[in-house]
Amino acid sequence: MKIILNQSYMNLGEIGDVLEVKPGYARNFLIPQGIAKRATLANLRVLQDQAKKLEAQKATDRSSAQGLLKQLEGVTIKILKKVSEDGRLYGSVTTKEVESAFSDKKILVDRRQIVLGQAIKMLGDYSIMVKLFGGLKAMVPLKVESDGTTKLAVAPTYADASSETAEA
Repeated sequence: MKIILNQSYMNLGEIGDVLEVKPGYARNFLIPQGIAKRATLANLRVLQDQAKKLEAQKATDRSSAQGLLKQLEGVTIKILKKVSEDGRLYGSVTTKEVESAFSDKKILVDRRQIVLGQAIKMLGDYSIMVKLFGGLKAMVPLKVESDGTTKLAVAPTYADASSETAEA
């Protein structure tokens, strides 16, 4: 089935692209979500009429993506989480938390653009990807640290206790 994209969609293409997709994918997901419309003759004529407007919009989207890419260079995201005694997180780091960390640094990134790559459930340093318009990608370092409410466990030493009982 041929469709016309109403908006840029991550793995399909950019706004205004005419694509061939499986009929079920178009009918059950793309069209009801408003991501695409059927490529009928009337819709193709409307697309041709709006071609200049779409190209101008794509150009502004590309320039804003380039600006965002420059903003993301040299940025390190730091997230504080509650941690168990052995260094495991209660829950995991989500894209929503990463999005709020970006907004704290005055960088506007949508959570759908953030790719964690793996479930982040331990303290440490990670690298996340931010997908931008036009296939641009930025790798951003992510540091997950304890929020300080839980003290990490230190292995207890029983030598002190055994020496006290030996003395008695």
